[in-house]
Amino acid sequence: MDDDLPTDFQVIVVGTGMVESIVAAACSRIGKNVLHLDSSDHYGGLWASYNFDGLQKFIKEVNADPKRQQQVYNVSENWYIEKDAPQEEEKKGEESKEPAKKVWSQASFVAEYRKFNIDMTPKLLFSRGPLVELLISSNIARYAEFRCVTRVLTWLDGKLAPVPCSRADVFATEAVGIVEKRQLMKMLTSIVGYNEEEMNNEFKDWNDKTFKEYLTHKGLTPTLIHYVLFAIAGGDNNMPCLEGVRECKKFLMSLGRYGNTPFLWPMYGSGELPQCFCRLCAVFGGVYCLNRPIDKVESKTVDEGKTQVTIASKSKTLNCDHLVIGINDCPKELLSDEPGERCDISKGVFITNASMLASDKEPLTLLRFPPLGDSEHAVTVLEVGPATGSCPKGLCEYLLYCVVVGRVHHERVDAGERQGAADAAALPAARRLGARRHRARGGARHRLLPQGTV
Repeated sequence: MDDDLPTDFQVIVVGTGMVESIVAAACSRIGKNVLHLDSSDHYGGLWASYNFDGLQKFIKEVNADPKRQQQVYNVSENWYIEKDAPQEEEKKGEESKEPAKKVWSQASFVAEYRKFNIDMTPKLLFSRGPLVELLISSNIARYAEFRCVTRVLTWLDGKLAPVPCSRADVFATEAVGIVEKRQLMKMLTSIVGYNEEEMNNEFKDWNDKTFKEYLTHKGLTPTLIHYVLFAIAGGDNNMPCLEGVRECKKFLMSLGRYGNTPFLWPMYGSGELPQCFCRLCAVFGGVYCLNRPIDKVESKTVDEGKTQVTIASKSKTLNCDHLVIGINDCPKELLSDEPGERCDISKGVFITNASMLASDKEPLTLLRFPPLGDSEHAVTVLEVGPATGSCPKGLCEYLLYCVVVGRVHHERVDAGERQGAADAAALPAARRLGARRHRARGGARHRLLPQGTV
C-alpha cells in the first residue's frame, strides 16, 4: 500500500468521524483530490457502531492506553448474568406448548457477537431537521435505511407515561383534562405559526428568563409544563425561553413526515451515517486508507509563496494544500493551550431481555427522563431492538446519555453516575449487562425521499 499510495493531494482528511466524513464528501463532490485517513482499522471514530467483540476490544484499548482516546475516559463494564448458561433439567411428562424463554449468559453474548451494533454516539434525526435534508439533497440517503421512533415516553408521577405527540394523541390521552388539552393545543399551534423574525420579536422580553417561567406565565398546569419542557423541548429547568420555543417548533414541524413521532433512527446504528458520507466521497474519487496514524505535521512555503502541509505517516511523506484533522489524531503541538468550556457526556449502554414498557409490537422508544431531586441534568434514553439491527432477537438495548457543561472532572462523573443509577431503576427487573462510558430511535423501514417523490 505504501508503494501504491500517491503523495500529493489537494485535501487530506484525518479521522472518519461524522464531521470529517462530511467534509471529505463535500470536497470530493466539488472535484477536489481527497485522501481520507484513519488510525483505526474501522470507520466512524467515536461515531462507530461496534459489534459485541469490537466493543470488548474498544474497552480494553481505552483502559490499556488512556492517551490513545483523549475524549474518552472512565470506561467500565459490569455483567449481571452468569458466565455460562445453566443446564436445563429434562422435562418429564407433557412438554409445554409455549416455547421456553432463552436464558442469556455471557457465553451466549459472545456466540452472537455479530448481531450487535452498539453505538458510541447514538443519534436521533428530526424528520425535517437539517441532517435529513442534507441526506436527501445530496442523495446520500440511498446508502441507508431508517426506522421511525414508535413512541416518546417521559417519567411522570413515579411512572413511565406516553407523551402525546400529534393532535389525535392529545385528545385521546386520559392523562390531562379537556381544559388542559385545549390549553396545550393553543400553545403548540401558536409556536408552530411563528417564523424566526416573529419569534424574536414576540419573545424579546424573555431573553433573560427561562422557558419554564414562560410556560408558567401562560397558565399551563404542572403536568402540561412537564410535557412541554421535558418531553417536547427536551430541556431542563434552566432552559432559556427562546431556545425552548425553537426546540418545540423543531419537534412539531417534524411530526407526520414519516410516522407518528418526529424522530428517525438509522438502521444498524448511527455508525452508518459517517460511512454514508465516506461512500459518497469514494464514488467521486476519494482515496481511503485505514490503519494509518499520523506521526508529524509540518507546513512549508513552496513556489510563489504558497503554503503546503506535509504529513509524516509511517514511512510515507504526504503533501496537501488543506488538512482537516480530528482532535484525537491531532499532534499536541497543534492544539491550543488555552482552557475552554468543558462539555462532557456521560453515557451508558444497558442490554436487557425485556422492554421498559410492555407493547404489542417491538417498540423503538425515546424516553426523556427529567432531572431528579437536586440534580439539574436530564437523561435521554433510547430503547432499540432486533428490528433495528442493534441486537439479537430476545434482547433490548438501552442507550443512555447525560450532557454536563462546565463542571470539574469529579463532579461531572458523579452527576452522570447518579443520573445513570436513577434511570437504571426505571428499567424492568430483568437481567442486564451494563457497559458504561463517560466522555469530553418497531415501525416500518424508511428510505428518505424528497417531498412529492413516490
